[in-house]
Parts: sequence; structure tokens; C-alpha cells
Amino acid sequence: MTALLPAPRSADVGGEGLTLDHTTRIVAATEEAGPAARAVQRALSLTTGLPLPIEESGAIEVGLDPELPEEGYRLHVTKDRVQVVAGSPRGAGWAAQTLLQLAPPEIFTAPVGLPVPLVGARIEDAPRFAWRGAMLDPSRHFLPLHDVIDFINWMARHKLNVFHWHLSDDQGWRVAWDKYPRLAEVASWRTKTSNRFWGDDGTPHGGHYTLDQIRAVADYARSLGIETVPELDFPGHVTALLAAYPEFATDPTALDGVAHYPEIHHNVLNFSDEAMDFVHGIWEQVIEATGARHVHIGGDEVPTTHWVASEEVAERAKGLGVEDVANIQRWFTLHMRDWLTSRGVTPIGWDEVVEDGVVEGMICQCWRDAEVGGRAAEGGMQVIMSPSSHTYYDFYQSADPQEPYAQWAITTWEKAYSFDPTAGLSPEAAGRVLGTQFQLWSEFLQNYRHVQYSAWPRGCSLAEVAWSDPTGRDVAEFRGRLEGHLERLAAGGVNYRPLEGSHPWQLGGEGWRRRPPGDGENPPTQ
Repeated sequence: MTALLPAPRSADVGGEGLTLDHTTRIVAATEEAGPAARAVQRALSLTTGLPLPIEESGAIEVGLDPELPEEGYRLHVTKDRVQVVAGSPRGAGWAAQTLLQLAPPEIFTAPVGLPVPLVGARIEDAPRFAWRGAMLDPSRHFLPLHDVIDFINWMARHKLNVFHWHLSDDQGWRVAWDKYPRLAEVASWRTKTSNRFWGDDGTPHGGHYTLDQIRAVADYARSLGIETVPELDFPGHVTALLAAYPEFATDPTALDGVAHYPEIHHNVLNFSDEAMDFVHGIWEQVIEATGARHVHIGGDEVPTTHWVASEEVAERAKGLGVEDVANIQRWFTLHMRDWLTSRGVTPIGWDEVVEDGVVEGMICQCWRDAEVGGRAAEGGMQVIMSPSSHTYYDFYQSADPQEPYAQWAITTWEKAYSFDPTAGLSPEAAGRVLGTQFQLWSEFLQNYRHVQYSAWPRGCSLAEVAWSDPTGRDVAEFRGRLEGHLERLAAGGVNYRPLEGSHPWQLGGEGWRRRPPGDGENPPTQ
């Protein structure tokens, strides 16, 4: 049986379908459907290598129906033709991804341009949530552009439509800007990498993206129906930035280079005029490069100790009308909300930004637990539900002591599949939940192969949670489809973790990546 994942709303699959080859053409049913036809062509050609030109007649017909949901589609595949009707070009792109799932997994391994047989089908589909995302963190371990592009390709194949790009943190700043050359020269690399159990590796690590490269990635993602949401984390998690520009630090005398270990660092942004000019300027550059409609301003894990001890920050707070310097982050959050919305951009922040109350005009991304996100939604805010318990895929995948070293808890693919982003919410609050996404924090993900191992199959589970109707959800039924779907990932060269356990080469072994005894069995309270 064909393994469709995420599960469509309705599907009747079977029999012989059209075979795609070098003679296959695409036709737009109307002039307005031209962009939708190009979305189908782009998605199919990317994987099959077939040209599939758009002409005045063809076996693949693409049309639009304004009555359909924006990302919804209808798909009819017979022996002689394929008919796609979508609510938008983005919906047509998702229809094309479903078409690829009606082809054999061998399309990923066969020589480019070979005929591609499809299974017959009649499918109607639309997503449950508008926000279906994945977060990549190249700030802790840098990822070259070709890895970022490959990750985006696999996002599209799972109908994930938001690429959250975490571009700055204590261990590395990844955006180069000529106006501030030390971002690339200093902030983008560290002398070594350490962890809390096994010491340090003594090996320099780093890298950065130019604004043109960031633009190219965002343009590419957009061509596949994926929005890029850049994140620059302020006012905490800025150790790498402060190493390059200590004048932005609350305590310039307490700096020790770019961080090499995964801890919360207490030296934070000082909110001076020079620091705020930088914050505004770098955001202008990144927004222009990405064309972002949403940006993530961070706001998590910000210690107040250095602010409280700083006479300069206290004076700054007083001038801003902030009575208690420990509350100056609230001023920064509201300021950035106003600054960004005046430019047509909606800000997102980690759930710490609502600790002093809801922030109108801003999206809350919950990470500590779903209750925090629930309170924000009940209070009137739009929310991205991504509690660490179910969506942090840098966690261990099992209790196996041979699992490679990871973060402090266990999240299996079954647990990821069990997540319901609106559980326990009133109907009004549930309507404010935009969706969900998974996070790939990379303190312990040293390369892209390890990123893939952590992402899949748990990301397959979240893709289903975000897209499919939860009614009658059955983990055994899902596992059957997941096993078939993983054949595609295997054919595509993805280093996913098998459902029955890790491959020998994926284990932690006895070296630097080994799992400490008992790690992950008793996670700390969040």
C-alpha cells in the first residue's frame, strides 16, 4: 500500500496511474493558474529530474479553486492524466509532493530522467494548521549552504512550510555584514567545543553566511512554499556578538571570547545607543535579505544579574521610564514589537516574553511547557505550540545507553506523534494556536548527518500532527505508513534513525559522543 505521510483528509489509492517521462507536459487550466503550474513543475522536476515543461496542452493539468483552503488541493491520477486543483500555488506545490509519494522510492536513486510510474489516486486534502515548522540551529554547529538546502527539500516533502533559522547564539554568530566586519572575523568562530561531561575537543569551529547567501536560501525556500523566519536572539544569548563588539556588553570586563560550552551566559546586551543602532541595522539587513513577514527576536533565558549590577544600564533604564532595571527586557520586547510592526513584520518571541503579561501584536512561541503557551492563547495572543517535551529533537530518542550524547530528556517518535497542540484549550484559545514546529538545537549535533539522525523520523511524526486531522489517531496505523515512508528517506540518502533502533554507525560508542550513565532518565525540572 502507498504510504502517504502526512495523512490526507481523504484518499482512494490504487490501480495504474500516469507514467511521467520526457514527453510529459504540464498545462495551466487558466492564465491565473500559471504560478500554480510552475509550483507543480518545480516540485516534480527537483526530485525526478524530468523537465516537465508548461505548454498549451499536457497530461498534467493544474487549476485553481478559490473555494478551497489556501493550502488545500484536490488530486486525481488516472492512467492517462493527472488533474491538480488547488487553493493557491502553495497548495499546488503540496499536491505535487503527494504525487511524488505515489511514485516508488526508487525515484531518489534511479538515474535522473528515467520514467516515473504513479499509482492511481483520488485525494482531497488541506492542513490542520497554517504554521508547520522546523528550526535549524547552525549557531552552535555551523551547516554549509548545501546542507541547509537539503534540509529545506525534506521539509517540503513533509509539507512543512516554516523554516525557522536560528542564526545567532553564544557559541556563534552566523550573519556577516560589511559594516561590522568583526561579526565574520571574530563572532563566527570559537577556539574549541566543550560539553558538561567529557571536556573539550580542542578544535576550532565556525562559519558564517553572507547576506546574499541568506537571500538565496530564503528565495529557494519560498519557491517550495516555505517561509523563512530568521532568528537573531536578543538581549541574551549574545556572547559571540559581545566577543566581537564588547562595547555592546553590560560588563565589557567580564568577556572571554565566543562561548564554547552550552550554558546560560550572564553578560547580555547593554541597550546603549550604539547597541540599539546595531540591533536595528542588522535586522534591516536580514529582513531585506529574507523578505520575512515574521522574524524571531529570541528573548529566552536572559539573566538580569549584570543589568542589576550596572550603573550605566540603571541610568539607561531610568531614562526609558523603567522603574526596576531588572524589568528592562520588557521595554526591549515592546520596543522591538513596535519597531518591527512599523515595518510590516510580525515579531515572535520565546515564551519568556510574556512573563510580565501578554504582548499584543506579537506571537508567543512556547517552549518550556504547553501550559505557558495555553495561558498566552487564553490571554489573546497567537501562539506557536512547541513545548520541549514533544518538539525538541536534540533530546535522546530512547533509553538505549548506546544512544549518542544528547540533551537531558527522551522524546521518542511515538511521543512526538502523541502531541496535540490544542489539548486542554478553550475553543477561542485553540483558534489562536497557529500551529507547531520541531527544534534541532545543535549543541550536540556536530554535523548534518547527526542533524538528520535527530530530525527523522520524529519530524515525520510532527509533520502528521501539524497537517492531519487528529480524529481517530492510531500509532499502530501511523507506524505502518511511517515504515513505508522511511523507504523514501533511505533511498534519498537520509541518515534517519530506524524505528527498531540505531544503526551501528549512529551509536555514541566509547568516545566523545558517548552517553553518560543514566543521562536523560531523570531530566531536570523546567
